[in-house]
Amino acid sequence: MHLVVVGGGISGLAAAWAAQQEAQSRGVSVRITLLDAEDQVGGKAVSRNHPGGWLTESGPTGFLDNEPALDQLVALAGLKKVAANDAAAHRFLVLGGKLREIHAHPAKFATGGILSPLGLLRMAREIFVPGKQGDADESVWEFGRRRLGSQAADRMLAPMVQGVFAGDSKLLSLPAAFPRMAEMEAKYGSLFKALIAVKRAGGKGGPSGPSGTLTSFEGGLQALPLALATKALFTVRTGTRVESVLRGSDGQWALQLEGESEPMVADSVVIATEGPTMARMLRADSPLLASELESIDHPGVTVLSLGFPPEATPHFPNGFGCLIPRSEKPRALGFLWDSSIFPGRAPEGRTLVRALYGGAVDPSISDLSSESLEQLALHEIRDLFGCSAAPEFTFETRWEKAIPQYNLGHLDRVARIEASLRTFSEGQGPLLLAGNSMYGVAFGKAAARGWSVGQEAVQGLCNTAAHPA
Repeated sequence: MHLVVVGGGISGLAAAWAAQQEAQSRGVSVRITLLDAEDQVGGKAVSRNHPGGWLTESGPTGFLDNEPALDQLVALAGLKKVAANDAAAHRFLVLGGKLREIHAHPAKFATGGILSPLGLLRMAREIFVPGKQGDADESVWEFGRRRLGSQAADRMLAPMVQGVFAGDSKLLSLPAAFPRMAEMEAKYGSLFKALIAVKRAGGKGGPSGPSGTLTSFEGGLQALPLALATKALFTVRTGTRVESVLRGSDGQWALQLEGESEPMVADSVVIATEGPTMARMLRADSPLLASELESIDHPGVTVLSLGFPPEATPHFPNGFGCLIPRSEKPRALGFLWDSSIFPGRAPEGRTLVRALYGGAVDPSISDLSSESLEQLALHEIRDLFGCSAAPEFTFETRWEKAIPQYNLGHLDRVARIEASLRTFSEGQGPLLLAGNSMYGVAFGKAAARGWSVGQEAVQGLCNTAAHPA
C-alpha cells in the first residue's frame, strides 16, 4: 500500500509521521512518500540565519505548547523546546499614536487608556447582555459590538484579528475563527461568566483559546519540520510539484508530477497545502470541489525584518510587539520585537524588529516596491518609537497567499467541501485534506489536523484491504 502526502509544512509532515506510527502499531506495511514543491520543507514556517548573527522568521513566531500532536512531533524530531522570554507577556496596542500596554489585571486594564470611561462601562455590562439567538453566522466584530460594545470591538477584537489572521474582523466568522468564544457564550451566556467559571474550575485560557507557553526552537520554528524530514523513515521529495490528483484505476489515485510523463500511483492521498493549491490539483476531475476550495481567500502579507544598532535599543519596549487598529495612521498591521521574544535572534545589544503589512485590510501594499516599503516602515518606526537609526540589516518576504480567511459562511463551506470530497473519492482509496485552510490557522492546529488525517489514511487503507470492493 502506498500513501502519498502532498505538502511539506507541519501539517503534511505530521500526517506522514502519524501514518508511519499508525502502520507500525497495526503491523501493516505502508510505503509513504511526502512531496513538496519547495526546495525545503516547512511551508510558511521559514527561519533563516543571516550573516552577523541575525535569525529571522518569515511566518509564525512560535506555537503554544498545549497541543499533544506537537509534543509527539517534537519528541520524534529529538528537539529541545525553547520558551519565550518573560518579556513576551507584555503586549501593546497603538491608540492615539501612542503605545498602550494590554494588561490582564482588571484595574490596570481600566487605567491603561485602551477604552474610554464610557467604553469601560459598556464592556462591564457584558454580563447582562442576552446570549445570541438563532444559528445565523456572525462576524467577530459584530459579536464584539453586541457583547462588549463598538469601542471594544474596534480597539481590541479588530486588532486581534489582524494579529492572528491578517484579516478583517467584520468579515471573519466568529464560530469558525474563534470557536471558543462562541462556545463560551452558548454555554454560560456571557464571556465574563465563562471566565469566572473556568477560573473556579482551575482551568486556564481565555475567550480566544486555551492558554500555553509560547515556544520555538534554537534555530527557529522551521527547525521542527527540517528535523522531522531528516529523521523520517519515509521518502521525502522536495522540489516536486504535483500538477493534478486524478481518479485512477482499481480505486487508486494518479498524481501527475511536473516534468514527469508517468503519474505516481497511490492507494491513498493526503493533500496538506493551501486551499488554492488544493483546488488546482483537483480541478480536472472535481471542478465543484475545486471551486469551493478556491473560494477560501488567502490575502498576501509582506514581512519586513529590520535589524537595528545598539543605540536604537532603548527606543523599543521590552515586549512581544504591538498591534495597530485601522483607525491609526500607520499602514503596518503591527510590529514584533523579535529579539525580545526569543533568545539568539539578534547579535548582542542589537534589536530585531519585524514589520507586517498587507492582509485583507490593506491588499494594495503589494504595489509598493521593496525600497518604498522599507522607507514606509522606517518612517512609521520613527513616528511610533522615536527611533531614527538606520538599520544594519533588512530582509523581506512577500507571501502572495498568506493566511486563509475563515470569512462568514466558512463552516458551511467546509461542510460542502467535505460532502463533495466524499462523493469525489467514492470507490477510491482515502483522499484527505489537511493544512490550515479549513480547520485552524495556528501552527499547532495544523499539526493536529495533519496527525489526525495521517492516522485516518492508514485506517482507511486497512479497512479497504480487509473489505475489498
